[in-house]
Amino acid sequence: MSIEILFVGTGDAFGSGGRRNSAILVRSAGRTLLLDCGPTTAAGLKTLGVDPREIDAIAISHFHGDHVAGVPFLLLDYLYQNPRSEPLEILGPAGTRERVERLAADFEYGVDPDGAFPLRYRSFEIGRTLEVGDFLVTPTSAHHAPQTRPHMLRVETDRRALFYSGDTGWHEELPDKVGDVDLFVCECVYMQAGAYPLHMATEELVRTRSRFRCRDLRLTHLGREVLDDLDRVPFDTADDGLRITL
Repeated sequence: MSIEILFVGTGDAFGSGGRRNSAILVRSAGRTLLLDCGPTTAAGLKTLGVDPREIDAIAISHFHGDHVAGVPFLLLDYLYQNPRSEPLEILGPAGTRERVERLAADFEYGVDPDGAFPLRYRSFEIGRTLEVGDFLVTPTSAHHAPQTRPHMLRVETDRRALFYSGDTGWHEELPDKVGDVDLFVCECVYMQAGAYPLHMATEELVRTRSRFRCRDLRLTHLGREVLDDLDRVPFDTADDGLRITL
């Protein structure tokens, strides 16, 4: 069973290069999973001609705003602009429900569906696989700001698998965590290693590429340093709107 991947947003927290914040749509067998939901996600979906009601579940890797702050806007859309009746699941680190509700309250948005559609939250446990429609989502730990409760996510169907880094810096266990998936979608903010240990750099990936068993690797969450020197990046990169099929 194939997986279609639509990169809705491939930029960093600063929108470097005019790119949208992190959001990746994953489709398989008529079901749709959204990986992360930055504040530009609702606009990105509509720019790309995607009906936001298509999304069956949202998986949040961690609590930095460029990965989670778009959730209240989607919930608002479901209540007023594109009313939905189908269930929605939101997966994320422990405390995701409280975080989303706090964000919505801070924005002064009333996003409680109150029966308009079923809304369910489920929390990650490291190594415990969650069934989400036809997807299996397995969280593992990331090397990032610990207060954001960072996770990386393996997403698989019965025949294909991808691994999403969320935000992470290099750590020695990373190649084994990624494993032998079809595609590793890896964040990459910097060119040179050591610039900031909680984000990846192309230099680290070049040095360690032989340790990864993934069939393919594609970079996202691109920072200004990478975008300014793309000709020297020896890996495929994702742009907003890129569609690929595994």
